[in-house]
Amino acid sequence: MCTLSWQYHDRQLKLVFNRDEQRARAAAQPPELYQQDGVQAMMPLDPAGGGSWLAANEDGFVVCLLNDYTSSFQPAEDERQSRGLLVRQLAHCRSWLELDSWLQPELMQRYAPFKLLIFYQQQEPLLWHWNGNHLQQSLAVRSPVSSSSAMPRLIPRLRERRIQRLMSAPIDASTHLALHRQAKPLHRFFGIAMQREKVQTVSITMVNWQSNHIEMTYWGGHPARHQATTDRRLTLPLVSTPEQGADGFATRLDVRDLMQRFSPAVSRRLTGWQWSLLRWLLAEKPLNQGLQWLNQQPAERFCDIALQRLGLQPHVVACRWPASATRPVFVCNHPTGGIDGLVLISILKKRYPDLKVIANEVLSEVQQLADCIVPVSVFGNVRASLPRVQAAFASDAPLLIFPAGRTARAEPKLGLDDGPWAKLAVTLARREQRSMTVLHLQSRNSWGFYLLARLRRWLGISTNLEMLLLVREMLKPAMKQPRLYVDVPMHPLELTALADTDRQRISWLKRRCYQLPRVYQEEPNATVKPSCSR
Repeated sequence: MCTLSWQYHDRQLKLVFNRDEQRARAAAQPPELYQQDGVQAMMPLDPAGGGSWLAANEDGFVVCLLNDYTSSFQPAEDERQSRGLLVRQLAHCRSWLELDSWLQPELMQRYAPFKLLIFYQQQEPLLWHWNGNHLQQSLAVRSPVSSSSAMPRLIPRLRERRIQRLMSAPIDASTHLALHRQAKPLHRFFGIAMQREKVQTVSITMVNWQSNHIEMTYWGGHPARHQATTDRRLTLPLVSTPEQGADGFATRLDVRDLMQRFSPAVSRRLTGWQWSLLRWLLAEKPLNQGLQWLNQQPAERFCDIALQRLGLQPHVVACRWPASATRPVFVCNHPTGGIDGLVLISILKKRYPDLKVIANEVLSEVQQLADCIVPVSVFGNVRASLPRVQAAFASDAPLLIFPAGRTARAEPKLGLDDGPWAKLAVTLARREQRSMTVLHLQSRNSWGFYLLARLRRWLGISTNLEMLLLVREMLKPAMKQPRLYVDVPMHPLELTALADTDRQRISWLKRRCYQLPRVYQEEPNATVKPSCSR
């Protein structure tokens, strides 16, 4: 049973972790420095299991584990291992790809259910939830996260609501620590610093991640007995100092200005009341209100915080991610519009910081995204954008592209379909000898969006009227937990061998994309060991 909360403020991550354990269990060893596989990490250790619940390493990763009591699964006695040993192994990983190699469903059978959060630099954490049947990965997780063996659904929710209310604005380190030392809400039975007949909070650990080092401070025993001095304070220098992104953005989108620059022919035909209607349809005011708040956040956290503000928590299903050295190209369907970009940039930028996204040039108006956008002129001369796209493929930067170039519509007997995919991604990937990975984002817009599209086509109207609703669809998502499926990376030779022509190859990739949700379910034990074979 544990409670974890965190906040980002002044370019720092401040994290506080309450460990709740049986009173009869042996006291944990305070944090020490440990070296393994050439990576230095610091963590407290549990003498009973030999593992840990919280670790930080010199590459800037912070790993936190909470037991999960909402599932009754227990591994076989002869195979069972302490969940803390998993934390100890992950603590000595240098990259997300190393972490991913350990976090595979077939390796989880030896562990009882848990929730594992991994923090890196200024980004919101990724969460892995193992319930004994599924290993589910989630992003845009909100602070705090809690667990309890008693009333395992109610008590964590009470704690989380209290902490969220008190941490709605940034608080200083002493206030944050005091919050974790209180017996509220309601009573010490429910409390954040809890005390029951056989179980209580046995330690508090605070982690402070800064640009050039990580500091871990540890207090053993129940908070009611904590002294002014700490039991242990360690500082671990980071092996590399991350680049600091820009602060203080001023992104604001003016519909009239954008139309006059990117679609001057249409803007000249609009009158006063039509401009007012267009601004309302494109939700200019609520969009800018959201951007005004996001302008105060670092660029690295823009997509994470945007997803949180929209109430989205995407889940990720992946067997293996491509290595950066293969210069990967990611191709994905386009089910909803702007949300697709937020989800994919959020997950891909964590593993590939140099990611470039080939997208509508209007997106480059968002200052926080401008550095990663390769702009394509959708409303003007598309061919004029070709040199920029070719240069992006010739570079070493990982690329993301939506080959359909439009948002999916509901088609009879087909379900959601985003239309034909352009072959350009395959042509340039083969020319530049890049690997390719197919993604499938399982999400949708509101039924009103698809009804308007069907009505427009029934009336014979060629103008894409439903496109005007895409901003509103983004601000009020119809699906709160979209799911991203990641296929096995494809070598350039394998891509060439798919078919005789690039048009046939891109058609195969589209079919593969829409098959991915079924591919992960094609074996009886797919929930434990997903089948990604081709």
